[in-house]
Amino acid sequence: MKILLLSHYYYPEVGAPQRRWRILVDHLRASGHQVITVAPHPHYPYPDRAGFFGSGVGRGRRRVEVRLGGTWDTGVDGERILRVPYLHSGASMARQVLDQTVSATGAMSAVIDRLRGKAKPDVIVSTTPALPFLLTGDTLSRVLGVPHIAEVRDAWPDLISEMNLVTGAVGKYLPRTLTHPLERRFLPNLLTRAQRRAAVVVVTTEGFKRRLEDRGVTAEVVRSGVSPAELAGASGLTATGAIPIISSDVEGPSLVSPKTAKAKTGLNLLYVGTVGRSQDLGTSIRALARTEGVRLRIVGDGVDISHLTAVASEAGVFVEFFPQHAGVELAAHWGWADAGLVSLSSLESYEYTVPSKLYSLMARQIPVLGVVAGEAADIITDTAAGEVARPGDVDSVSTAMMTMRKRIEAGDAFGANPPAGQEPREWVIRHASAAAMGHSYERILQQVVA
Repeated sequence: MKILLLSHYYYPEVGAPQRRWRILVDHLRASGHQVITVAPHPHYPYPDRAGFFGSGVGRGRRRVEVRLGGTWDTGVDGERILRVPYLHSGASMARQVLDQTVSATGAMSAVIDRLRGKAKPDVIVSTTPALPFLLTGDTLSRVLGVPHIAEVRDAWPDLISEMNLVTGAVGKYLPRTLTHPLERRFLPNLLTRAQRRAAVVVVTTEGFKRRLEDRGVTAEVVRSGVSPAELAGASGLTATGAIPIISSDVEGPSLVSPKTAKAKTGLNLLYVGTVGRSQDLGTSIRALARTEGVRLRIVGDGVDISHLTAVASEAGVFVEFFPQHAGVELAAHWGWADAGLVSLSSLESYEYTVPSKLYSLMARQIPVLGVVAGEAADIITDTAAGEVARPGDVDSVSTAMMTMRKRIEAGDAFGANPPAGQEPREWVIRHASAAAMGHSYERILQQVVA
């Protein structure tokens, strides 16, 4: 099967979408499928390629020329990548949307120019969080006459209105009388129509699947998959090294919480990942001011770094900030940590979202402090993987921090005797491993193309 993947985010960039599709592409190619990825030149989360290639993640990576019509590139495992232009982005939402729109438009042009006739794919897969790529996938599906699978990793289009994305992006240029109908009606309706036309919309939670089905959308759940390397105990949760061929049976060593072997005083809490508005790490920082014996370390990049630095200063607490790391450097941070922080803001749609880092922590049996609601909170509670706090509630987060600190100091075993009868690692292997993700995608692809 010839599969065309449209994505704004792809390896060697580091992040949840990049890791998800690196694993999937390896699985699909190992199963005999041809995969061509159409993506911009690597730059995320930096405004341009210079920033990316000067970073610890990008340094030494291969560069390709930027040109209209796309440039063929070869991935680390030999996969074909058609690199398309992008706009130098910035911290503002408007610049990020423009960047995504330029790349999505470039992807459409490059595919129509290069992948027609005998080169035409059997199926097109588009993936968010870059919403313009959903529309590109919808358009190319109709132009080329092939089915479209729309992967929607978060609660789109609901988040457009809940986050006031149009107002936030262009509110200083356009009046509210224009931005309000755009984010409340026009854009949500546009994206919902595209989702209805798709052969399948792939989502990551059961709750959002039901919400889309109520709108007449055909939806399937494929949770983000933890790689075999992570199941085997690799400590770099965002590392993107070679991924072994995915078998249907995934086994690995039984792991222990990193700090349970010796007496412990206090709690070392680590957050790794995107540092943006959606994660609302400010609530956890403010909770530190009300909690003794908790140390917080944030490793990652994003638009909210400067704001969080100011929040920590205002709250009078010390928070360690580190740039994005992978591999050995990231392993050192996990060696320091007693528990991992998973956090989302209090928007209603985030109750239908499960951050993929939760699965990584559960697979490696690292205790979780989850500032989450809905399905993510239920998973933590049902598997006894850690403590849960209400998003946006400083008192609730402080209470959860204190409880986790006491449990860490007492040497409690997280994941023991879970209420639902399935401990965290076992739950991940059954529902959110790379094997489970890969086989689910293959089944959906075969149904769509048949």
